[in-house]
Amino acid sequence: MDYDVIVVGARVAGSALATLLGQQGHHVLLLEKAHFPSDTLSTHFFRNHALRVFERIGVLDEVKSVAPPLTTVWNYMDGEVVSEPVETSDEHLRYFLCVRRITLDWILAKRVSREPGVEFRQGAQVKELIRQDGRVTGVRWNESDGTGEASGRVVVGADGFYSTLAKTLEPAYESQIPVHRCMYYTYYQSIEPLEETSFAEHHFIGDSLTYVFPTDANLTLVALSLPISEFQSFRKEPLKRLRAHLDSLPLLAPRLRHAEIAAEVKGSANIPCYQRLPYGPGWALVGDAQQIMDPWSGMGIDHATTHASMLADALHRFLGDAAAWEAAMSDYHTQARQWSEKTYRRTSTYAADLRPMTLAALHRRGLK
Repeated sequence: MDYDVIVVGARVAGSALATLLGQQGHHVLLLEKAHFPSDTLSTHFFRNHALRVFERIGVLDEVKSVAPPLTTVWNYMDGEVVSEPVETSDEHLRYFLCVRRITLDWILAKRVSREPGVEFRQGAQVKELIRQDGRVTGVRWNESDGTGEASGRVVVGADGFYSTLAKTLEPAYESQIPVHRCMYYTYYQSIEPLEETSFAEHHFIGDSLTYVFPTDANLTLVALSLPISEFQSFRKEPLKRLRAHLDSLPLLAPRLRHAEIAAEVKGSANIPCYQRLPYGPGWALVGDAQQIMDPWSGMGIDHATTHASMLADALHRFLGDAAAWEAAMSDYHTQARQWSEKTYRRTSTYAADLRPMTLAALHRRGLK
């Protein structure tokens, strides 16, 4: 075999996985169709779970340096304000971060490029899997100067929601929930802050949720999650509709008087919730290729990085002959599902309607 592991996709999950495997002494080929720095349509808010993995691969300080740490979760819920500090067992990780994907993915791409055991090829579009005796044993890809082919003991699909590997392999769905919501976002400059700039703001009005998160480059992310029924009318005039919605938020609208929109409004209305079988003979999936959740909960990066860490450790056991393939991958599968179960269930349940969640939150605090 040419490589121990071939990883297809070098965004958050793929770069983290390849770096971890390289740190463990394995020979890895990392293939990515884009050229970094490169943006992607995605939420980009993350917590201590992702921070732990970034710490493990040695980029935590760099990631933390580009955006302000958000140490307070501030929620406006139908007229009530609840402000609480970020709590976690890791005292040094008691903050959230919001980092644009063009920035975060570039940090991770530079990191994996420095790992001696990893060969990183950008602009490589995987087109075909190589199989032998029912097992995936390699890939073929196209590049600007021709084609390539390589074999590996394991091929991992970390190629996202539109995964080429998942489309080819057709793994069974373990859970599948239809699309319930749409999401739009942009960036503002000069939003007047709340009492502190370290707030992660959430404005719940009925079945809508507006996020206001300071991010890198002195920008503030403003995102809006809406019921899918509003998508058709919103997509016709996204900027006008976004501004109209923001004007309806009593504790945000006055702070936007002198703010300026710094980017086009982007959005999507095709993100369901699903979990796929994440492995088979010679192959595994990680990140959005094997699990995706409606972005309203903002948990994608936390789960992608944590699952990448679990998969790296499982593959290390297999490649080091400490565990058979089925045992190692079964452990990965079980760990990933157990770790994600509560968040996946909460995200998929409330995607249909956020109001029962906010009402329950207010009841718990004696506010309704």
